[in-house]
Amino acid sequence: MNTALVYCHGQPGGPGELGLFGSMDWSADATVIAPDRNGAAVALPTGPLTLIGFSLGAKVALEMAAAHPDRVTHIHLIAPAGPVEDDAMLVQMAGGALFRMARDRPRLFAATAGMQSLAARFAPKLLTRALLASAQGGDATLTRDPAFQAGLARMLKSGLGRSASSYAREISAYMRPWSDMLSRVTAPVTLWLGESDNWVPPAVVEALATALPNVVALHRLPGLSHYSTLRHALTRIAAN
Repeated sequence: MNTALVYCHGQPGGPGELGLFGSMDWSADATVIAPDRNGAAVALPTGPLTLIGFSLGAKVALEMAAAHPDRVTHIHLIAPAGPVEDDAMLVQMAGGALFRMARDRPRLFAATAGMQSLAARFAPKLLTRALLASAQGGDATLTRDPAFQAGLARMLKSGLGRSASSYAREISAYMRPWSDMLSRVTAPVTLWLGESDNWVPPAVVEALATALPNVVALHRLPGLSHYSTLRHALTRIAAN
């Protein structure tokens, strides 16, 4: 039986992340599934699973793995946002102020998420520029790619622009303690870390690597940041 590859997108994000860098040359026998968590329930296929979690989608992938230990054969975590229970780590993260708001001022965060949703719906290019304003490393190069910018804007409009509820719910859940769940993830894990990532700094990924019981590889990628790490990792995964 073939193993299905289930892609868990980031937030704000969507299944369109798989197409941000053009078509991927996936193996002919690979079945790639990218559920859209923006307002829709996720239904997993039957049979064995390989999970791919990007950014905040890493928590979703790990939850799936903990819930289905007998079905998950491997987990790839790309620029993964692991548990952050230390404000010193939040200071290093480009989205740290928003995460603190979600934890400490939930009503203000809900209002902010609603405004971001309106921006994604009516001014997705403006929101894209705002998200990429602090880009560094390989992401700085991507900001000069019109196709990447257009793809990101489309994805924001179709995801966050459609509804803020899933986005707000997942960020709020991310900021609640969840590190105790990691010990139940028994499947082998491969981590992909961009050494210039300012959205998920290396220290966050390294802490996650220490907490997971079965890390089989940690790929450190010099000069790559958030989306550039995604591009590199997806290309490598698709080729195997």
